[in-house]
Amino acid sequence: MDPTYEMLFETTMMLFFGDDAYQIAGQAYNEKYRKEWYRKSLKKIIKRVQGIDTTTKHRESIAHYAEHAMEALIEKHFSETKLSLYLLGLVGSLLGFVPTGTTPVYLRTFYTEAASKGADEIELMVNYKKNSVSLRRRIVNQLRGEGLNDFQIALVLNMSEHQVKKLRKEL
Repeated sequence: MDPTYEMLFETTMMLFFGDDAYQIAGQAYNEKYRKEWYRKSLKKIIKRVQGIDTTTKHRESIAHYAEHAMEALIEKHFSETKLSLYLLGLVGSLLGFVPTGTTPVYLRTFYTEAASKGADEIELMVNYKKNSVSLRRRIVNQLRGEGLNDFQIALVLNMSEHQVKKLRKEL
């Protein structure tokens, strides 16, 4: 391992935890401790994502990468490469990069096969895009369908009325 790796690990964790991460450089070599620090950092990121003042689609994209990075940490066979790719996707999403072109072939094939078997289009997209923002949007729409106004929904979900409106209108 690169000798500067230890300090890079420590200084990166200090971004999130300040002095609480001071002198943890030696833990960089132990996968168990490294994963624990990654997990704690990602929890902070996921919480912070919910407060970003941006469009719903942008927040959803950011949440997608952050939450999938967290899932990569708890997989039976941990892959730092997979984690790195989700984190790179998170950075790209935060900076406003969006995928261009058409839907990947594997997804198109899955979608076509599932649709031919009678699967609902909304159900397919919900299964494809599972993250906290899309879940909140579904709940907001469901509560709106039950007759609650934006103020009542904001009280139920402990969020601002403005955030409810943005979710409902997908801004």
